[in-house]
Amino acid sequence: MARAFENAGGVILQQCPVKDVKEDELIELKTPKGSFHSRYLIYATHIPPGVNLLHLRCAPYRSYAIAVTLKDKKYPKELIYDMYDPYHYIRTQKIGDTTYLVVGGEDHKTGHLENTEECFRKLEAYTREHFAVDELTNKWSAQFFDPADGLPYIGHLPGHDGNILVATGFGGHGITYSHVSAITLKSLVLGEENPYIKLFDPNRIKPVAGFASFISHNADVARLFVGKWFAHEKLEELAGIAPGEGKVVKYEGHTIALYKDETGELHVVSPVCPHLKCSVAWNNAELSWDCPCHGSRFDIDGNVLTGPAGASLEKVEIRSFIEH
Repeated sequence: MARAFENAGGVILQQCPVKDVKEDELIELKTPKGSFHSRYLIYATHIPPGVNLLHLRCAPYRSYAIAVTLKDKKYPKELIYDMYDPYHYIRTQKIGDTTYLVVGGEDHKTGHLENTEECFRKLEAYTREHFAVDELTNKWSAQFFDPADGLPYIGHLPGHDGNILVATGFGGHGITYSHVSAITLKSLVLGEENPYIKLFDPNRIKPVAGFASFISHNADVARLFVGKWFAHEKLEELAGIAPGEGKVVKYEGHTIALYKDETGELHVVSPVCPHLKCSVAWNNAELSWDCPCHGSRFDIDGNVLTGPAGASLEKVEIRSFIEH
């Protein structure tokens, strides 16, 4: 699809985050690679960045999958779902000369499970119970956003009556709703009639009283550690964590997010998500800090992995007593 888009004259820019958007007759997008102007802006970004009503109506979930090969080569031709809670799905995938069984599921709300690595173990146990597993070759997880009323939000971004559009809240049905989004958004841009426009309208969400001031207050991130440093020796003594482990701890009246890498080095950041000030939780399967409120994710040094947060977690400086 990317090649077809480029062959048709489209341009794809990577590693080019949009830092600011100004609405006028033309929309101006400011990025590290310069400013761009467009008649329409479409957020096809899983969840739109910034602060919006959609963040209160889309619940973030993590979903897990593994790929295995089978000793008896009895790969099912069907796409199979069970009725467990959490559910599982099973499908077959052939890549080159190798056939894989893909088993997924064990979904949970982002940041709400303490031991995320357990999800992979449960998937493997479930798979071995039903199939003659030869080798577990791959494992991965992904994030999706569940809409409040079961339907995705496709159309004008709430709070923006102009030419800013969005497609989000696909749940676990991204392949289906991506096509529905393409049809619906094309009709909006070209002024065509389409029954999907009303059905999936994101503005079916009605703002709550005081939401404008809520955005204004919460989008201004508090800087907790400016000019503050912490002693490496005290952090090491306080944390009591093993290499590869992370946790949120209390220290000298502050709450900090602390991770020790495999070499023993400490990585310390503020646990306050810059999006709406929720506290992040450690994800031991992906080695990331995940926000349980709106799904933002950060690496061990606080850099953004997944929006809607547009800024990193604040880094905390650590020093050794030996240096002083």
